Amino acid sequence: MTRVFLFLFLTIAGVLQAKPLSVVVSFSILKDLVQQVGQDKVQVETIVAPDGDSHAYEPTPFDVKRIAQANIVFINGLGFEGWIERLVQASGFKGPLITVSKKIHPRSVFEGRLVEDPHAWHSVQNAIVYVYAIKEALIEADPDNQAFYEKNANAYITRLMALDESIRRSFALLPPEHRKIITAHDAFGYYGNNYGIEFLSPVGTNTESEPCAKDIAGLIDSIKRLKVKTIFMENITNPKLIEQLAHETGAKVGDVIYSDALSEQTGPAPTYEAMIRHNTDLFLKAMQEMGNQC
Repeated sequence: MTRVFLFLFLTIAGVLQAKPLSVVVSFSILKDLVQQVGQDKVQVETIVAPDGDSHAYEPTPFDVKRIAQANIVFINGLGFEGWIERLVQASGFKGPLITVSKKIHPRSVFEGRLVEDPHAWHSVQNAIVYVYAIKEALIEADPDNQAFYEKNANAYITRLMALDESIRRSFALLPPEHRKIITAHDAFGYYGNNYGIEFLSPVGTNTESEPCAKDIAGLIDSIKRLKVKTIFMENITNPKLIEQLAHETGAKVGDVIYSDALSEQTGPAPTYEAMIRHNTDLFLKAMQEMGNQC
């Protein structure tokens, strides 16, 4: 009888020990980063789904419930999730709330006032900083699996470093005057700073901001002057403004790029690495076409 009870105790303990951490993240890109480090030791749910706009998101009662039941919550920070504070407060969540951008040096932009650009993940070097923060937080929450998280994080960081270097080599082959890209909103500033690309857009860092007629006219003049041949629509933004710019300038609308959210699993950007490669390939193609027509 004693052996039976011991067997049952060890079985139950094993099941409890094997239960993954319940993790909630604010948006889909962050979900993938956490999943890469935690793998089967975490069960990750995202508040804003793939192809969703975190700037304009309206939390639901279901979001409150998910956060309340989580072991750990990850957010981007830098003002990206303007709704997160009241959501966490409403949930009563008392666990660790991890801001993965905490050690990022933010890019400041003037939009009537100086604001911090939250889109830091578009620099792969910044994504690596995110991964370190994720690894440390998971180890703190689940120290028994420290070696597992460290191994996964190190392997992922190695891949990201190789990706970063590959992007640098690709753009180094193009003259600076051809490195001009037009996007729907100002989400790629960190990418531009890291890889030497000038990004122009009709809307600022928040998709909810409205461009004035003067700004649109100035952008149209810039597109014509710089001889930009392709302008890009994002998966989270209204296409009407980009279509207007294309009509006014004669530029073509390029394939969809991914800024604030991943694609669904069947799309071209279901992971962070796939998103960065997809966007880079489209940017390179547009710049090469620009060079060929100069």
